[in-house]
Amino acid sequence: MNQKPLVWVLVAIAVLVLVPLLGMIGMMGTGIGMMSGGMACCAGMSGWALVWMLLLAVAIIAAIILLVRSVSRS
Repeated sequence: MNQKPLVWVLVAIAVLVLVPLLGMIGMMGTGIGMMSGGMACCAGMSGWALVWMLLLAVAIIAAIILLVRSVSRS
């Protein structure tokens, strides 16, 4: 049974979860908040956050599909 696609999807999920977390920790450490940029910064951040959440949702759904396929084959 080939587990390589499942491993790649799980790595992608880990990256999509850890990168924003590290960014938030960095923002807290430097004291730079989202409100410092005004509403334009918040609107831009909201757009990127939506894209990021959609990518994470797709990766999680792909992981679930791969897990179900691997269980149903065995």
